[in-house]
Amino acid sequence: MDNYTVTFVYNGDFDLPDDKDECFAKVPGMVLDKLSDKEFELVDFNYTENYNEEQAGHYISDPLVHRCVLEIVTALNQNQLQSRDAIYDKCVNDLAEGNLYLGCAYENDNPETNMLQSIIKFVNNSQKAICTPVSAAKSNQ
Repeated sequence: MDNYTVTFVYNGDFDLPDDKDECFAKVPGMVLDKLSDKEFELVDFNYTENYNEEQAGHYISDPLVHRCVLEIVTALNQNQLQSRDAIYDKCVNDLAEGNLYLGCAYENDNPETNMLQSIIKFVNNSQKAICTPVSAAKSNQ
């Protein structure tokens, strides 16, 4: 199975704890609760080897103003790739079973929208999370 980066967005309130240790302790459960209830929207999935790390910036700058962008790096097989529901379920199961760990979680202060937007990335054991702040993608005008 190959690794894919699955991108989700959430438009409700999603504030990360300020304390780093508390954040890493609480965020997995916060995300699992919302994923299990299908509150996140799966918007994209890409073969991780070809994934552009700046992709989250496009969702940050989306006119819909997503409050949270979640990326999950997980192994997907051919059967799972046939259905968005199967991909979603695989991400929920991997998180619930402890097969993913929180690589990074931070809030992006977006001056254009005057709000904080949460950026969260979970990775499987074969990946290393690189946590670099994401800026909003520039629109082509």
